[in-house]
Amino acid sequence: MYTINIFDATRILNSRKDFILLNISNDNKITDYRLTNDLTKFRGHYETFRLVEVIKKQINNGIKIF
Repeated sequence: MYTINIFDATRILNSRKDFILLNISNDNKITDYRLTNDLTKFRGHYETFRLVEVIKKQINNGIKIF
């Protein structure tokens, strides 16, 4: 489970992109992310990636929002 703010959660929920690339801190806070359709272009700059649809389901099922 990740911790994000309400602005970022809204941006992710409204996104039409396929992938979200993430940098996550030790306390499971998303420190940096990018929404994109081009995974190969940005993958080297981020620690992990997920499908946006998976993150949308997590937001709807109780992601921590601060």
